[in-house]
Order: sequence, then C-alpha cells, then structure tokens
Amino acid sequence: MGYRPYVIIFSTTTIDGRIASVTGFSKLSCQYDLKRLHSLRAKVDAVMVGANTVIKDNPRLTVRLVKGRNPLRVVVDGSLRTPVTAKVYDTTESKTILITSSRANKEKVKYLRSKGVNVFILEDKGEGKVSLLDALKQLYRIGVRKLLVEGGGALNWSLIKEGIVDEIRLTISPYIFGNGISIFRGKGFKDIYESPKLKLVDLFKCECGNEIHVIYKVETHGNTNFTHRLI
Repeated sequence: MGYRPYVIIFSTTTIDGRIASVTGFSKLSCQYDLKRLHSLRAKVDAVMVGANTVIKDNPRLTVRLVKGRNPLRVVVDGSLRTPVTAKVYDTTESKTILITSSRANKEKVKYLRSKGVNVFILEDKGEGKVSLLDALKQLYRIGVRKLLVEGGGALNWSLIKEGIVDEIRLTISPYIFGNGISIFRGKGFKDIYESPKLKLVDLFKCECGNEIHVIYKVETHGNTNFTHRLI
C-alpha cells in the first residue's frame, strides 16, 4: 500500500478534442478560462507538465491572473530534452522539481541543480521513460497532496494509462482543427471496457458565453494498490 497526490488534469480543447493544431497552435482559452486555470493553480500544491509542453510553449506555470501563491512546478522529462534556459527552471519565481531518468545528461543535471532546481532521478524504464506512479509517490513524500496536470497529450495519456488520475476538468472551446494533438495521445484503449469509468459532477457555460466547462471524477481505474490521501 502506498500513497500519491490527488491528480487533476485541466485542459482546453476544440470540440473535436484537440489541444493543438497540426502546426502546434494551442491558444484556445478565453480570458475567463485562463483565470479559472490560474485560480486552480493557486489552490493546488504543485503543477506538472511534460517535456513537450516546456519545449513548445515555454510556460512559467505561475499564478498571475488571480491573487494567490505560486505552486511547486514539476517537469517530467525522462531524457532531459528540455532547454536549461526554459522559464520553468527560473527558480526566482517559484520552486521547480525535474523528474528525469538515469539516462539524463549529467552536466545538464548538475547545471540545473546549481540554479536551484530539485532533480529526482528515477529508473529508466526504456527510452528515457519513468514510472509516473513512482514520481507521484516521491512528490507525496515531500508534501504534495493535490497535483494539477497541464500536460500535453502524451503525459495525459500516460497518467490515464497508469490509472493515476482522479479528476478531469475540461473546457470545450468553439473551434474545430480536424487534426492535431489530442488531449490523450497514446496507443489507446480498444473499447469502453478498458477505459476508466468517469462520473460527471459539474457542467456549466463559461462566462464568455461560448465555451463549456465540464468536471469528471474518475470512479474506477486499473490501479487499486496506490491511493491518494488528502491531509
């Protein structure tokens, strides 16, 4: 038995489920949706992104549009592909944890540590991948009880596949891409019986009048040995 944080995925998609177009365009949120996201950042202990999000969007992951404290920032980058100059590695605004694998470039690890980044080196599961469950257990041990994930499709899928998501908050914006990056991007489940079972707990029209925000709780998933515990 072990413990991990309560995990919330927050994402804004087109009506066909894309978080970015084929060119990488991803600015889908209205001002109210952005404030909703920043408000949630201020309420959680940490916010997590993957390497692709850092490389493509270079986010700061701080609270700016509402009043509140900055969360701990967590970057999952098993191969350490992210540039050391990324905004998220500027620890003057907020603390940052890098979760990487044993194959990470040692000089880059040393440099990031010199900048104040806390680096967790986990076992390489192949091709620079790490166990996200192991990563969450590490975060729980240092006090992270509620984790917000603003991941790209690959990170979102990996979390769902490992059965370690508790809640999904999704804003549907009035656009269609027809192709691009899906909110969950991976091998895929073969049918609804493999899919996690979700329960709709809230649904409302955004203040802009043209977006819908939905909140689902994950009722069952494939991992029953590790649970979250909020304190």
